[in-house]
Amino acid sequence: MHKYGYAPKGASCVMYSSEELRRYQYFVSIDWTGGIYASPTLAGSRPGGISVATWAGMVHLGEEGYLELTEGIIRTARAIREGI
Repeated sequence: MHKYGYAPKGASCVMYSSEELRRYQYFVSIDWTGGIYASPTLAGSRPGGISVATWAGMVHLGEEGYLELTEGIIRTARAIREGI
């Protein structure tokens, strides 16, 4: 998220187009010394401040905001490519 998502470094977000694809995201270990360990990420939990700041940024920008920013990034990349 921090590269073009306008969120703090260390934040990331994966959005899936279906629940079928999302089910492959989960990590489960039955050999963990504390019992069965299941997490939507390999790293497990994240600091709360980064998650909250990312959520706030996503809510603030909304889908339309992200689409506008993405269009600007694509336009800029094309302009740079044409200038090379």
